[in-house]
Amino acid sequence: MENNEYLYHYTSVETLALILKNRSIRFNSLDKMDDLQEQETYDLKNAGQFVYVSSWTDDESESIPMWNMYASLDKGVRIRLSKNPFRLYNNTAEDLAKAKGLHITDASKGNSIQTIIPLAEIFSKGFISIQAITKDLLCKVEYTDEKEKLYPKLLLENGNQFSINFGKLGKYKNLHWQFQKEWRYILNIYPLNLMQSPDKINTDFQMFANRLLFGAEKQPFSYYDMIIDDKAFADMQVTLSPRIGAGSRVIVQDLIEKYNPTAELKESCLSGML
Repeated sequence: MENNEYLYHYTSVETLALILKNRSIRFNSLDKMDDLQEQETYDLKNAGQFVYVSSWTDDESESIPMWNMYASLDKGVRIRLSKNPFRLYNNTAEDLAKAKGLHITDASKGNSIQTIIPLAEIFSKGFISIQAITKDLLCKVEYTDEKEKLYPKLLLENGNQFSINFGKLGKYKNLHWQFQKEWRYILNIYPLNLMQSPDKINTDFQMFANRLLFGAEKQPFSYYDMIIDDKAFADMQVTLSPRIGAGSRVIVQDLIEKYNPTAELKESCLSGML
């Protein structure tokens, strides 16, 4: 693989342990990000809670500010994974029937729909995510001082009908953050029961929009964990922080040996320089 096929994530040894053990990447909502400006919009106060992101960088060179802010110089790591490393699920008609509690014969003759979140989970837990179906999560962050992008207008009204453009959130950051060279995976997740008639689904969405308008709607999950594909997981690279302590080093070595022995463990190029 070429380097431009990889992204990098600075984090703590503790978070690495969870990623390796659970084979997953955690997405947190915008209202949990360090940039408080991200959750703000022109017209809706709490829309950021429905936009879940995982932040990475395409900068292959190690960054001292990134080490300091997100991992620490003495007890952190930098994870490298291939772009779009998430597991794909094949969803058959029979799978969907089981999720709905129906008993039918799968007439699809083995055909299936690929998603990055199982459709059975979406149906059973009562939420919707367009990106789960389109598989189009990855976005290069645009740094800007344009107010219209930093504080986007999300609500569109047509008579007594509402629509919300969540797609404007999570893609723009203030120029002060340019050093991050950030790419991020974005999941828009909001509560919607798909196990009902199309008319009822539309009505429920309008009710969701109304509650959101008045700040009364709550996110379906405080976070969401995406499973890493086996091939991407095996190709992981872990770089130790520049001043890694002996204890943290042993912990990382043991974690990799136990959960991902094919992963590459690498010394920091800044080791001995800081």
